[in-house]
Amino acid sequence: MAAMSYAFYRLPYADTYSLIESEQEPLKLENLEELGDVPGFALVPFRRSTDTPALLIQPDSITTRRLTPTPEHIAAPEAKIQTEPSPQYIRAFEAFHGAVGSKACDKLVLARSKKLMVRALHDLTDPMSMRPIFERACKLYPRLMIMLYSTPLSGTWMVASPEILIDGKGRSLHTVALAGTMPFQEGHLNWSDKNKQEQNIVEKYIESILTNASEDVLKDGPVTMRAGNLVHLRTDFRFHLGQGLTLGKLVQQLHPTPAVCGMPKTEAIRFIAESECLDRRYYSGFAGPVDIQGETHLYVSLRCAELSSSENGTEAMLYAGGGIMPGSDCQSEWLETESKMKTIQNVLQ
Repeated sequence: MAAMSYAFYRLPYADTYSLIESEQEPLKLENLEELGDVPGFALVPFRRSTDTPALLIQPDSITTRRLTPTPEHIAAPEAKIQTEPSPQYIRAFEAFHGAVGSKACDKLVLARSKKLMVRALHDLTDPMSMRPIFERACKLYPRLMIMLYSTPLSGTWMVASPEILIDGKGRSLHTVALAGTMPFQEGHLNWSDKNKQEQNIVEKYIESILTNASEDVLKDGPVTMRAGNLVHLRTDFRFHLGQGLTLGKLVQQLHPTPAVCGMPKTEAIRFIAESECLDRRYYSGFAGPVDIQGETHLYVSLRCAELSSSENGTEAMLYAGGGIMPGSDCQSEWLETESKMKTIQNVLQ
């Protein structure tokens, strides 16, 4: 019998969450066009490989549970951050910044990771052991898509994502262009030209794909969206999938969006593979339910951590990235990744 696979997920603002459990071996997707053929929970890496396959958990059971009522506001603890960039990050930033400065790419996304020791020891293969951590994330971040999934092939991952890849029912779908990052603060926000340009690159890319996928694309934005202790620029697109297209074919075109790699996309992916010095694994891929009770909710795997067991407890490898543009500054980009990592760090500490 195969080891248990499971996936918790809670949609933004929902007061219920779902748990998918399966004793079947996850289905390996050889091509993203297969998405939508079979209902299940998809988990797809940034780049597929032997060690990080695209997977679909086919449910043996689906349980829906209501979140325990809590006070209106739960304050997240303030996780400590490292204010000075590491030498490795400085070298990587200089390479990425040089590439956009020389016009080799219009935008590049530089990711990094760091290890965190979690105080408690958890059984990562047991969803009931992990449920309190998942519920804590739900209560801390009501605006985000919260996911916690585990399979023998992927390991165990927690995600708190603000970014929709594809969301909807049947052929009526919704996606977003999400880019630009600032710390959250009350009152009016002045977005820099760098952030506006970064978001515009993502918006134009997604709009160009949807123009060929649908005849009735409705565009709204950009607007400021809060995500935990940060805000982003977001443009929404609602559309009906055109004849001859499938969900899988559209996802194949969209993933990865410039929000997680850069533009031009082919050149950006190649540069990241050569220069990032990091195996992103499932960070900046996507995950979520596909055709579960007729609905699909795929979100880009941002603000995420891979959890693993050690002799001293549970370890978390945190991942975050930021868009590098000609106007980017190394110190600012480092602090942005630290702020993004705090999202999951606040849940686990």
